[in-house]
Formats: sequence, structure tokens, C-alpha cells
Amino acid sequence: MRRIRLSSWIVFVGVLLLIAASGLSESFLAQWRDMSGPQSLAALSVNVDLAADPTGSARLTIREAEKLAERWERPITYSARTPAAVTGGDRSIEADVVGVGGRTGSFANLRMYRGSPIAAQSIEEYSRVTAISSRLADQLFRTRDVVGMTVQLLGATFKIVGVYEEPDTLLRRMTDNGKPDLLVPITTLIELDPAVQITTIELAAGPTAAVTGTDEVRKALAAIGKPPSRYKIVNYAAEQNWVDQKPKLLLATAGVTGLLLGVRLAWGRLKRTVAFMRRGLSTDDWPDVVRKGKSALAVDAAALIGLMACAFMLGMAVRHRFYIPDELVPDELIDWTFYRDKRLEWWQRQVGAMGYVASSGELVYDRVNVLVTRLATVGILIGLPLLGIGVREWAMGGLSTADRLIRLAACIGAAVAATAAACWWAGTEYVVRPQELFVFVSLFVLSALSARAVGRNGS
Repeated sequence: MRRIRLSSWIVFVGVLLLIAASGLSESFLAQWRDMSGPQSLAALSVNVDLAADPTGSARLTIREAEKLAERWERPITYSARTPAAVTGGDRSIEADVVGVGGRTGSFANLRMYRGSPIAAQSIEEYSRVTAISSRLADQLFRTRDVVGMTVQLLGATFKIVGVYEEPDTLLRRMTDNGKPDLLVPITTLIELDPAVQITTIELAAGPTAAVTGTDEVRKALAAIGKPPSRYKIVNYAAEQNWVDQKPKLLLATAGVTGLLLGVRLAWGRLKRTVAFMRRGLSTDDWPDVVRKGKSALAVDAAALIGLMACAFMLGMAVRHRFYIPDELVPDELIDWTFYRDKRLEWWQRQVGAMGYVASSGELVYDRVNVLVTRLATVGILIGLPLLGIGVREWAMGGLSTADRLIRLAACIGAAVAATAAACWWAGTEYVVRPQELFVFVSLFVLSALSARAVGRNGS
């Protein structure tokens, strides 16, 4: 009994890791898209690489940003960030101030609590208005209802036109909230502090951006007299394809495992049918053998048809054209120097990144990529093996088929509930896709049935 109980816990952990890895990954990806504004992830980010630009010559003026917008011919937004003391009510706080320009609303999803974000007209007119975070409003005024009040910043008075909320999510916590404390028109910020210049630009991606977007940005920068080598360019259109496929890889691994188990079960059924027919034909004619064993043959035929249908649906559910960036594909697969050079480039980027300050959007992308990669890895390398070990122990312990399926159903229900709770704790909605549930449930059931066959053959 103790062996069965331990096996059930092993199965539950395997089921939980697989369901949680898939569910949390898809939920984080959905939250990432939602945080990226109406433009979603069809965008490219350009940040001044401080390590490659110690003199600051790569930073842009407003005029240069406008020239880049004219050259790009699609929506762009640009920003500059500086720490500054902000005074409101009877308190003064050191805050993260960001000046924004261009089409800011297309690239960020600000959840307004009161009022409105910075308008394009305010940017054009050098207006002294600001939108502040709800956290900063609480710190300064001890209330969030501050629209119409004023704050003092950089020696000037700014009217508060909006308050935006910062949802308490895991991604926000991992990116130091990911949102600035206070937004102002970039024209006003630079007017008050001429030393501030633009360090971050986001550009709307074209239809072929995943392939050509990075080169197009480099050409646009060169066209306005800026050396592309001094900027960190992140192609979200391409990176989304790269990150999105990691949960698909987990799903494909689970689906292929289910397919192999289904083939194993089908082969066992087929061998049993062939053996039955051989025994019968040694003493009876073909019609007599079929008539005597019609019930067993019908069950085997139905099982084979069901397994074939399941295999077909699994194949349809997990098919995915995986994306591999062009820069990771050598001209010749046997060219070992290509892989050596890629490794050296990776290490060089780690060293160069020491002086690099990433934008909020890039920080969110980095955290999503890390989370999704680790979840998919845990599901493949730990979840699947534990499931296999657990169901085999069930078989070796002599657990009946009915008991296995009952325990399996309980494990699936508990795993879904635990994943939903984890998503709630992380501040994201649990994205439940019928495709993923079908693949995993099929894998679990086929694993249990396949273990039953192993147990029977081993006894």
C-alpha cells in the first residue's frame, strides 16, 4: 500500500509539472502581449548601448527622433529617463521620471485609474502636465484621487492629468514594477533639463519584421547619421516567435510521447489478435475462428481504431512549424567554427551588457523568456520522466485499471486547480486551451494503459 501511495504522489508531481509548465507559460505569454499595448509585440526596441557609447553621442535629440520617425514611416515612440526629486503635498520623493514622445499609447498598456495619459497635443505644446503611478500618488498625497493637483519637479510645477495603476503581478515584481513613477512630455523634460536626451525608441514593425526588421532599423539609424553598432536592437516580432514556441516544444514532446505509447499499445493489440487467429486456425477454419472469437476481435478492432484516431488527433494538435532565427543556421551543419563563434559572441555580449541599461519593455521580455524557458525545461526533463516512473510503479504494484484511471483523474483535477492558484498568485489569468488539455490527458491515459500492458507482460 505504501508503494502505491508513493507511486501516486510521483504521478501527481509529474502531471502537475506538465500542466503547470504549459498553463503558466501560456499565461505569461498572454500577459506579455497585453502589457505591450495596441501594437502588441509587432514592434522593435532601440536602446542606447552605454557600454558601446561612453561619450553619449548615440543619444538622440528630439529633432533626430522626428527625422527617424519620418524615415520609418510607421508609428514610433521615444523616451528619456532620469531620476529627480518630486514634491507633492508635504512630501518629497526621489522618483523615476520618464519623458515620452511620439505615439506612446500604441506601445504601452497603461491602466488608468483616473484621468488620461499624456496627450500628443501636450507633447507638441511643451505642456507642464504629468501622469503619475498610483504608488507615487499614495506616497505623496496618501490618496490616489489626485487628478487636478500639482507636483513640483525640476524647478517647475506640473499639473496631474492622470493616475495609472500598477497591477501587482509576478512580472511586475521581477522587473522592478516595469513602469516609471511619473510620465511627462519629453519636450518639457528636455526644456527643463537640456542634459537629458532620448535613449529608448520603439518602432512599429512591418509585415516582414521578424526577418528584415533589425536590418531596416540599422539602415534607418544610419540614414540619420547614427552608428547602428552603438544601439541594442530587440526585434520583438522575431523574439515572440522564439519564445512562443517553447511551450509548443513541451506540448510536442508530450504529444510524441503519447504517440509512441499509442503505437506500443496498438502493436500489443495487433500481436494478441494475430496470436489468437494462429491458435484458432490450427484447429478450425477461418469463419469458425472469427465466429468463436468475434467479441474479442471486435474489442481489439475498436481499440485499434480508437488508437489510430487518437494518434491522428495528437498529430494534428502538436504540429507546429518551429522557428529558428537565420543567424543560428550555418551554411554548413558540419562547420564547427560557426558554433564556436556563436558561443564567443554570447560571452562577449555578457561582458558588454555590464554597462547596458535595458528599457522596461526589454526587461519584461527577458523575464518572460527566462520563465517560459525554465518552465518548459522542467516539464520536459522532470515532469515526463516522473510520470513514466509513477505509472510503471502503479503497474508493478498491481493497481487495477479502474483504480489507475480514478487516481489519474484526481491528479489531473488537482494539478489544474494548483496551476490556476499559481496563476492567481502570479497576477495573471490561467489560459486554458482545449488543445493542451487534450494532448496531456491523452498522454496520461495512454501512459496508464501502456503501464498496464507492461505490468501484465512482466507478471
